[in-house]
Amino acid sequence: MNSWDSRPTLLNLVNGNEDIFAGAVAMVPMNNIPKAIEIIEQQVVSNDKFIGIQLFTQALDKSIASVEYEPIFLEMSKVNLPIFLHPVFDNNKRDNNITFSWEYELTQAMMQIVQAGYFEKYPKLKIIIHHAGAMVPFFAGRIKYTMSDQEYRDFKKFYVDTAILGNPKALELAIDFFGSEHMIFGTDAPFAVMPNGATEQIVDAINEMRVSTTTRDDIFSNNFLKIIR
Repeated sequence: MNSWDSRPTLLNLVNGNEDIFAGAVAMVPMNNIPKAIEIIEQQVVSNDKFIGIQLFTQALDKSIASVEYEPIFLEMSKVNLPIFLHPVFDNNKRDNNITFSWEYELTQAMMQIVQAGYFEKYPKLKIIIHHAGAMVPFFAGRIKYTMSDQEYRDFKKFYVDTAILGNPKALELAIDFFGSEHMIFGTDAPFAVMPNGATEQIVDAINEMRVSTTTRDDIFSNNFLKIIR
């Protein structure tokens, strides 16, 4: 299936359920970067139902921060829409597992994006990281003292979602590092907790966080609406 096949389905789903969906996230062909840019310029930007694109931590067995993919980061900065970054397994590893591997791959991709200097080159760049920023909040001290001051500051520029299957203390740790304005509501539905996903567990965790009502409201909706507008 190519990127065009899913477009009518996604948009029809959004258009038919506007009371549920704020918009659709587009996919672009990573084996054809000029075509990916064309899709962003001609389809994503021209239709306000598209609210960003999804990329993965690797594409064609290369880091998403490889230089050949940089034009996509430049383009998304220009159009001021977010990149949703989701992990994939590294095919070179034999011990991949759903519990820990994705978090490592996310963390590595974040480091590679920071080290590529994309936040410095493209100040309007917005990247939403799955799973509350993966390993970064827990290892914030290691980042601070083993990397440069600029790299430490750039790690804080990522946005993160709440999809870690609960754990209010971990969400509070993510807020401590990224800031409450950089956390958005995410559930991983319909995955993780069968049959309908972990929405209940994640909502409970957010409600159990030691944050103000205003911050909680921002996490549930306001922060995300600011990102896509």
